[in-house]
Amino acid sequence: MQLFDMFGEPPQFTVHEMMMVLRSGVFLKYAAAVVLLLVAFDTHGYREAGMPLQVNILIWMVCVAAFVFVYAAVLLGWLALAPGGRRIRLLRLVPNATAMAVVTVLVLALASGFADLEFSRRVLLQHLPYNIALSYIFETLMFVFILPQADAALGLDLYRRKRPGCEPPVESRPAPAVPEQPVQPPRGAAEGLNGTAVVVGGQKFALEQLRYVKSEEHYLRVSAGGSELTLRGRLADLLAQMPQDAGLQPHRSWWVARDAVAGLRRGGQSDVLLLADGTEVPVARGRRAHVREVMQAWQAGEG
Repeated sequence: MQLFDMFGEPPQFTVHEMMMVLRSGVFLKYAAAVVLLLVAFDTHGYREAGMPLQVNILIWMVCVAAFVFVYAAVLLGWLALAPGGRRIRLLRLVPNATAMAVVTVLVLALASGFADLEFSRRVLLQHLPYNIALSYIFETLMFVFILPQADAALGLDLYRRKRPGCEPPVESRPAPAVPEQPVQPPRGAAEGLNGTAVVVGGQKFALEQLRYVKSEEHYLRVSAGGSELTLRGRLADLLAQMPQDAGLQPHRSWWVARDAVAGLRRGGQSDVLLLADGTEVPVARGRRAHVREVMQAWQAGEG
């Protein structure tokens, strides 16, 4: 799924990645900061209308939590019902306005019970445009400043995926072929990869079926045999089973199979490994020299 508007670079994420961001410390601190700002400025005049401070804090906590819940529910509903399969795009204003409409009704209903406030259709229509504008500002700050921090902390690479039509020139290599001699000698027995199996999250995979494995906190996202699974496990346990010539680890959160690599895009600040299915894998700065060396060796072995 991809959320977009005119502000910032549009992130792309799966449902699992969205839940990881919502549980992250970076996001929870930002949500707490939003509550404190709403309480401090009291732009709706709740305390002026006689609402106790403790109730005011509690209502804004409910407001922020309800907004996040409805926002996520809209995304999940769109993902389930919208055409286009699992890869869909959605304007951020749609879940924002929907969530704020629901939250405005909820908050005004609660506030009218603790302060001298009228709960009517007229008041709702007066508050709704302001609330949508305010929530859109907070949401924009979230996407421009907070989400990149959560992305970096969790290693999700939400902004590094392929966008059709925006690919710069890449350093390509021929279609992968098995060399007569391996570029790097395998650990253990010197036998081919066919028939070799690895265990991920209690499930066995034929090594030749694996395309890439991405670590996401306590889980592994496994691409194998044309499908993608999320399993509980550690990348280090998987790497311990891998022959060295089966692939490479361009980033601490990624392992990529040799046959899945289509090319390498070199950059001044960072390199990106390009896979045959269009996935872009970031190359850690400390691993750039090693990845370039391995790519050259693979190309030389296939030449």
